[in-house]
Amino acid sequence: MDKKRESGEILEHMLLEEVKMENINFIKPPDEWDPELHQKEPYVPAVLIEEKRGSDTKKEESLKYSLLAHHRSLWKAHAKGQFTIRALVVRSNVHISLAHESIQNCTEEALLFDGLLRNGLCENRSRLSELLGYSRARITQILNLLKLPAEMRQKLLLTDEISEFQLRPIVRIVEKKAQQNMFNHLIKGKLTGRQMALYADEKEKKEGDNNKSITDIEDIMAVDTNLDESEKSPQRDYEESIDEAPSSIVIHPTYTARLIQLLIPIHIGWEKELEEKGVSRIDMVFLTGIYKLRNGLYEEAVDILDGVLEENPDYAPAYFYIGKCKNLLGDPTAAENVLRSALELLPEEPDYLVELAIVLEKLKRDTEASSLYRKAGLIRKKSLT
Repeated sequence: MDKKRESGEILEHMLLEEVKMENINFIKPPDEWDPELHQKEPYVPAVLIEEKRGSDTKKEESLKYSLLAHHRSLWKAHAKGQFTIRALVVRSNVHISLAHESIQNCTEEALLFDGLLRNGLCENRSRLSELLGYSRARITQILNLLKLPAEMRQKLLLTDEISEFQLRPIVRIVEKKAQQNMFNHLIKGKLTGRQMALYADEKEKKEGDNNKSITDIEDIMAVDTNLDESEKSPQRDYEESIDEAPSSIVIHPTYTARLIQLLIPIHIGWEKELEEKGVSRIDMVFLTGIYKLRNGLYEEAVDILDGVLEENPDYAPAYFYIGKCKNLLGDPTAAENVLRSALELLPEEPDYLVELAIVLEKLKRDTEASSLYRKAGLIRKKSLT
């Protein structure tokens, strides 16, 4: 997550509440946690939420809180034997936005979302996505981190350096031993999200084969982008490339470009024609979103493309086109968030970089925009040599 201010600065001017430690439910620190190693970390007030209790419960017994964020601050206070702690108790939309902006740990972000939904401060994921400028699919991706075993989530609270994207392949692994092995690789090797995805795919294909390095796996999974478009029809391109984009890996723009060619020309009955040609259901949904976008129905396009991401969170072009829609709808902040999700999946895609640069210019962040324009230009120049 891209934070413009330090977490402590975000919350330091908030009206904090004094809460008894005994009234707070929180995840215990892992065995390897050493408070001495975290003494130099700046203190950030804990973020709490008051849990809903039964109406027949006594008032003093009903005040129970759950810790959502900044666990290390509370752990240190607990280790010192403090009786109370000053914390931000989330009670309104203002608190939600500030709490979220202060969080740098992806597991704590998931705990915040879960606490808000569980206690009714946000009635559903759609409302939460509107409030934070995230897509519904992005909310789901983050909440999926809570499917990880408790001991993994404990360890993730020790570091803010691991992203949800890096953890996403681990979440989808069902077999516990393989999941733990992948997690250990991530913790020890500091692998990127793309490397973790490739590692996960190779694990699923060749269970028990531990002899391949990450470099070997990347070579195996590489997508050929050197296509002679003059020699291939759009339909044959799609038929040849569909196997390159199973739902478990990142959808590459080259694949999507072939797919979008099938919309040319657009005419009545195109949906039925493409279904008869064997275009997959999820790709049909994606094309429907692009069709809406091309007809200026940006909000409808966003809803449809969100549905694509809920089914396949690695469909990178869906993020890209949602970002374009948000930009066209006059919401550059939301557009930035979605485009950064696209670039997490495909950081070297020049079209994504240029679109983000356009958005950053609207946000008066010209230096960042110029840097992205230069990067996109260098990538395109390199691809021509």
